[in-house]
Amino acid sequence: MRQAALLLLIVLIALLVLPAAASACPLCKEAKADTDYPGGTASLPRGFYYSILFMVSAPFAVVGGLALKIYRSRRRTARPEDLVPDPPGARS
Repeated sequence: MRQAALLLLIVLIALLVLPAAASACPLCKEAKADTDYPGGTASLPRGFYYSILFMVSAPFAVVGGLALKIYRSRRRTARPEDLVPDPPGARS
């Protein structure tokens, strides 16, 4: 019973704190409230959208570029006879 009460208390505190923590960073919250920027109100959400896409895609681009570099360097060091299969009926 005591564990259930403790769990309920933790969930209640989390529900009270979560909206404040998930709202936005202070800079974003202030920028959304301020309408004195060029482009009007339609450009702000579009700017947030593209900046989030850029931040999310950057790690994938770095890891993908590194994997491509490793693949190319391993491909260059491979022996030519490993890359071309033997014709059928050829003896080794």
